[in-house]
Amino acid sequence: MTNETPVLIVGGGGAGLTCSMLLSTLGVEHVLVSSLPGTSILPKAHVLNQRAMEILGDVDVAEQIYAKSTPAENMAAMGWYAGFLGPDPDFGRLIAKVESWGCGYTNLNWMQASPCRSANLPQIRLEPILKARAEELNPGAIRFHHELIGLEQDRDGVSARIKNHDTGAEYSARARYLLGCDGGRTVPKLAGVGYEGLGVISQTATAHVSADLSKVARDPDVLIRWIWCPAIGALAVLVPMGPMRRRHWRKRSGQFSAASFAPAVMANPGE
Repeated sequence: MTNETPVLIVGGGGAGLTCSMLLSTLGVEHVLVSSLPGTSILPKAHVLNQRAMEILGDVDVAEQIYAKSTPAENMAAMGWYAGFLGPDPDFGRLIAKVESWGCGYTNLNWMQASPCRSANLPQIRLEPILKARAEELNPGAIRFHHELIGLEQDRDGVSARIKNHDTGAEYSARARYLLGCDGGRTVPKLAGVGYEGLGVISQTATAHVSADLSKVARDPDVLIRWIWCPAIGALAVLVPMGPMRRRHWRKRSGQFSAASFAPAVMANPGE
């Protein structure tokens, strides 16, 4: 038996779920499949720009995102620091700070550019909001743990082979259009599309931790902290991840993601 749909979306992250919501609001039937059992378990990307928030407003999730986002006044700048904490009195010294994201949406140019301000909500917190809305708009057609394992394209559309990892069963789907929203992990290979360019140029290590850093992260307007660590010769990045609004973190533990960068080390694509 072949499932027929005008559009097949492959990938259930931010891109795929947003495509699904937009198609639903336009009345376009579709099915979304994702090989993963659920939404992201890691913070990943976190800043949503003004245009992104306009689009998310069109599908009625912007206010939910703002409710869980870092408040505007706490994402007005980026800072560079000489270390973060340690016995040397120079550790934690602010080297430079620059206005970012419209200085917390107070810069007139940014305010004129869009009625929506930027937001900060990592994918681990964002994707469940998007998934719930996509399922609300298109019940039964948002299929996680369903993996695209084969595809063939002809002049009229695409024939896909999909595996349901919950049952082990495989089934066919026929669509006029297939949207590859899986970060290039599956669709290009199945379509015979190769990669060009520099490829891997760096490696990152990410730690997702819960800690109250309010006493040492002393600049409340700084969202992203670039920290030079001379003892190990590496640059680290500290970013608040939620889930609580940052103004509450002084009372409760806040979750941060710290990523250290080692120059000239290779990694796998997509990491």
